Amino acid sequence: MSIYSELWSPKPLEIPQRSRLFCLEPIAVGTPYAESLSSYINRLAQAHCLTSQKLVMGEIAPLILKDEDQSELLSKNLSHLLGNSDAKPAINGMREMTEKLVTVLEELTRRQDLRFLTLLSWKGMIHDQGLFRNYRAWCPCCWEVWKQEKKTVYEPLLWSFKDVEVCLIHKQRLVEVCPHCGSSLPVMARTSPAGFCSRCYGWLGQEIKGEEEIEKYRVNIQGISELIVLTPQLEYQPIPIELTRKLQLISLVFEQAIEKDLKFLGELGGIIESLKIASIQNQNQPYHLVKLIIPVCEKAKISISQLFLLNFKNFVEILFKNFAIELKL
Repeated sequence: MSIYSELWSPKPLEIPQRSRLFCLEPIAVGTPYAESLSSYINRLAQAHCLTSQKLVMGEIAPLILKDEDQSELLSKNLSHLLGNSDAKPAINGMREMTEKLVTVLEELTRRQDLRFLTLLSWKGMIHDQGLFRNYRAWCPCCWEVWKQEKKTVYEPLLWSFKDVEVCLIHKQRLVEVCPHCGSSLPVMARTSPAGFCSRCYGWLGQEIKGEEEIEKYRVNIQGISELIVLTPQLEYQPIPIELTRKLQLISLVFEQAIEKDLKFLGELGGIIESLKIASIQNQNQPYHLVKLIIPVCEKAKISISQLFLLNFKNFVEILFKNFAIELKL
């Protein structure tokens, strides 16, 4: 057989299906610094040499607002699609519009990992009220280092959370106001280049000397970070009633620990009452991440991953071992 016969085949070539938009890879998924959805949209717009508004209103909005005149969408601003409230960091959370954006973006880019740039996986489990900031926040030191090291400048999902007030890496407080024009910056603006002010376009990175006291923020930030890391590992969406059972068990163990050793009374007494109220009232309702889940995990000496990933039997064993308690269920 000649080489021509080997190369020639009557079968048509199998050409992979092409995406409408670039199959842009999100940054740092599966780490505490996973990119946020808003940051991804802004970077995707830059990759297409478009403003964020033109990308959203020209490519995404027509697939969501199917009943509207699509020829007029390009002339409208982002708030027409996102609304005044959803244009804030809640876009990175678990709102209905967030789910629509992720669905459409995954269809346009042919990616399957964009929901990990949000808290959609925790819908029904984590209460989103008061969880996110109203405006952008950033660590100027992170951006300056990334620029100097020629790394992609982006906005981690972690910075969207209201209770993430400092950067644990650089021991600096996150900045919420442009140092050049004094503006508070919306998460989704007509153009929102990462690292730059969306109003005056000044560079927001900066090398800062001196360190902030960060220990009082560490528990909340590490808890939120662990939740972000855990998100891609979930094989199925968590069920609220399973979380309720584990929280009720933790409450029982706390009570037993106090009976065994009164030194736990001051440490666990207040949180037991909060646990009881939440587990009775919530049942199938979402729980507060920062007000309840994170402090409970800290006091129970368990991780966020153990709380959500372990089956009930293994969870019981670890919890009882942590407090040296022997109980039979």
